Amino acid sequence: MPRPEKLAQVEELKEKLAQARSVVLVDYLGLTASECVELRRLMRKEGVEFRVVKNTLARRAAQEVGAGFLVEYLRGPNAIVLGRDDPTLPYKVSRECAKRYGHFQIKAGLFEGEPVPPEKVDWYATLPSREELLARLAGGLAGPIRGLAVALSGIIRGLALALVEVKRQKEKKG
Repeated sequence: MPRPEKLAQVEELKEKLAQARSVVLVDYLGLTASECVELRRLMRKEGVEFRVVKNTLARRAAQEVGAGFLVEYLRGPNAIVLGRDDPTLPYKVSRECAKRYGHFQIKAGLFEGEPVPPEKVDWYATLPSREELLARLAGGLAGPIRGLAVALSGIIRGLALALVEVKRQKEKKG
């Protein structure tokens, strides 16, 4: 029979997995203690959560939440990087850590509930953030509207110049 503290850890991990918009499973074996402290500080600063997990508890939590895809990667020392706000952020931060620390390896992940195999992790790390996509959309929508405004103002400006010229012509004649 499982101990109550283990059940509590599984419940806490289930809750975190369910709330996360994206999850990255990483291998941190080989990092020194100072590198781990530095890594945690970087993750916290970027707004993602870094948790070292026990494989048996993580397997149980992943299966209960519907993230069974991760179970096959839960071998050896593992940690999870959880992102709640921007789903691309855990991938970007993990990729940066993998470049910075040679022993840090990205195994797999979940993006908005969809499995991300190891070969696709880099692609997800290059995705623009939601805010950047919204800015691009706004810019794309503003372009044609701005063009229409410029064209209409050109017509109005031409009409105003024609009226001024007609006024001058009438003043000369009369």
